[in-house]
Amino acid sequence: MHIASLELFLVAAENENFSTTAEYLNITPAAVSRSIRRLEKRIGFNLFSRNTRQVKLTPEGQIYYQKCAEILDMLNSAAHSVTTKKNTVAGKLRISVPESFFIYKMSPCLADFSATYPDLQLDFYVTNRNIDFVAEHYDLSIRLIRQDTKMESFLIKKDLLTTSTGLYASPTYLTNHGMPTCPEDLHRYQCINFSSSQNNKKFPWTTTNMDFLKDTANSNSIQVFDSIEASKRLAINSCGVVQLFRFSVQEELHNNQLVEILPQHTQDNTWLFCLLYPSMNKNSNKLKVFIDYCLKKIT
Repeated sequence: MHIASLELFLVAAENENFSTTAEYLNITPAAVSRSIRRLEKRIGFNLFSRNTRQVKLTPEGQIYYQKCAEILDMLNSAAHSVTTKKNTVAGKLRISVPESFFIYKMSPCLADFSATYPDLQLDFYVTNRNIDFVAEHYDLSIRLIRQDTKMESFLIKKDLLTTSTGLYASPTYLTNHGMPTCPEDLHRYQCINFSSSQNNKKFPWTTTNMDFLKDTANSNSIQVFDSIEASKRLAINSCGVVQLFRFSVQEELHNNQLVEILPQHTQDNTWLFCLLYPSMNKNSNKLKVFIDYCLKKIT
């Protein structure tokens, strides 16, 4: 099999669009279609399901994509083996990261990593939804993990960062509505909630009285989908009380844009961010160097 055919298939699998693939490779869509058909005939099964509106990988095509990506990655690594050690780390990583974590914890660390591994392309998908490793071809995901979190058996988990949340409001909002002195007072306040539009699952509010605050956050509220940063912006603009990671509000606290409320009731709210990746990728050198770097730099 020609390497060019393998590379064409990988591009087509990542885009699931023959026209986009053709534009990227500077060939015609018909040439892409012919190449895929020849490959399917050679291996004996369909890689894509096709209709008039879309092209999708078949289950067999998804498995074939994973294996071909590994093969091409090994070939690329072999091609760079005669250069310095840092340049042997090449290829591409698809990484899913939650919004606030990427902004405040990951992005400040990336300049040094990119300078050290210039041949490694990092594709960050900044999203708060849970991704599908198999169908979406991700190499790594950073996610919040709790005791009741269910994970696929093929995933490997590495603990990355333990952090905490607090409740915050603007000085103007507290001047107009008063400072709450206990969780029960929050019934009188507008609560700004974050949810994922993927499953309409709300980010739970917790204090020492977890059941009470859960009910409070579900009533008299503003609902924001998919962007925790948008929730913070509403709080800064005096729309209500919001729950946020403490690492994401240090500048706003320093500038007096936000004030923490009820800290004695939220100080034990701990959350664990973890690295998740498929066990089939455990020997990937490019993934290993990125994980090791995150474990060392992100605190």
